[in-house]
Amino acid sequence: MIMHKSELVIFGASNIVSDIVECAIACQIKPKKIVLDLPEVPNSRGFPIAQRIECLNSHWNLSITTESLASFIPMEHEIYLLGPTTPLREELVERIRARHSLSFHTLIHPTAYVSTMTKLGQGVFIGAKSIIAPGAILGEHVFINRGVTIGHDTQVGSYSRLQPGTNIGGLTQIGKSVTVGIGATIVDRIVIGDHAVIAAGSCVIHDIESHKLVAGSPAMIKRSI
Repeated sequence: MIMHKSELVIFGASNIVSDIVECAIACQIKPKKIVLDLPEVPNSRGFPIAQRIECLNSHWNLSITTESLASFIPMEHEIYLLGPTTPLREELVERIRARHSLSFHTLIHPTAYVSTMTKLGQGVFIGAKSIIAPGAILGEHVFINRGVTIGHDTQVGSYSRLQPGTNIGGLTQIGKSVTVGIGATIVDRIVIGDHAVIAAGSCVIHDIESHKLVAGSPAMIKRSI
């Protein structure tokens, strides 16, 4: 029987919770609870958080519970991570820190490769089969999904999210709260401004200004955000 020294508390509901729970289990961390801060918005193409928790508990023989942020009290042996990957995560952190003085855990899937020369901010998540090259710097609460490659000496700003299968070249600078869609590629030495969105499958070969949505190959500006 594996003895879990740490228990994971996830703040906020998300469809990515299953990946986080599976990663925690692979790291021998016990998923404990999900702390909900906002009412759940129904989505016909998603799964209600109650249904997702029921599935996780059944599959992994867990006892994950939910609790409101208003009633949450930190306990010994807990570690903390954000559940949502949307740009609203920064507001969630502000609400948490207004109530509690917490540090966030960095969670890395055992199948990921992260160079010892990489610098990771607190709250970073790195999914299965991802590769983070030497000299890369990931800011706070960066979310790296499955099968992402980040080149050498690339910087990714806080709260940015890189979706499955994205490829980022070396010596690239990605700003704060940037979204890089599924399968997108950003070549070497590119600068991406804060809050930019790179659409799925895009190939970025030129710098992108802040608050721009780009799409295509090569990626072109579609609109301001």
